[in-house]
Amino acid sequence: MKRIIILFYLVLTCSSLLAQKKKEKYELLPAFPVKVDADLKEWDGKLTLMDADSSWMFGLTSDADYLYAAVRIKDPMLQQEAVRNGIVININPDGKKKDGAQLIFPIPDSETLRAIANDENLPNMNVREELIKRSRGYGVRGFAHIVDGRLSFDNTYGVQISAKLLENGAMLYESKIPIASIGIKNRNKEVAIQVMINNRYAQLQKMLKNRPAPTGMYGGIYSRPTPTVKSPFKMKTEVWVLGQLKEQ
Repeated sequence: MKRIIILFYLVLTCSSLLAQKKKEKYELLPAFPVKVDADLKEWDGKLTLMDADSSWMFGLTSDADYLYAAVRIKDPMLQQEAVRNGIVININPDGKKKDGAQLIFPIPDSETLRAIANDENLPNMNVREELIKRSRGYGVRGFAHIVDGRLSFDNTYGVQISAKLLENGAMLYESKIPIASIGIKNRNKEVAIQVMINNRYAQLQKMLKNRPAPTGMYGGIYSRPTPTVKSPFKMKTEVWVLGQLKEQ
């Protein structure tokens, strides 16, 4: 009898874990009007929480011309990573969880960081706010019709991002990306979209994962394990959404 009870609870536990995993499937929101001003009023009740503490949340939607993204970050440590390393919107037109067309902001350069560090008003400065304000463009790479590099705020492609800090400490982000610039050949095909709070730990993990395997003097590959970097964050710092963008 005890064995039957134990097996029963094991089945319930496994079913519960499977149900939790199924809940982690994220989807594009139905289309609605979006104004890129970092107020996120139109996103009220639509953003998806990434943990029970509301450390950060996100939302994605699209219309016939643009993909829209919204992010709200409450956790100060995540905010610090976001303003230094950027929020990344990565669209893979083949529906694979791999690098595709990437839009990155904020992207403070070394000159900006040096200027802030040497500013005599640094002790009284809100560094996170300054890093947003002093970013001089958007980072773009992997787009079919936009050259890799730094894209001007005043660009002809229609790329637009707005980010700001609120008085209550939350960081708000909103962006729109022209779908025509991504290089999607078939609108009926599912795409993969990554929303990531870029951070130094994720960058190190990716670098270690992509580094070439060491070889011996006779060309053999060593069997030593690949080193890993443990993230200090309890919550996910990235999420993938699979879905179909609105047709023209």
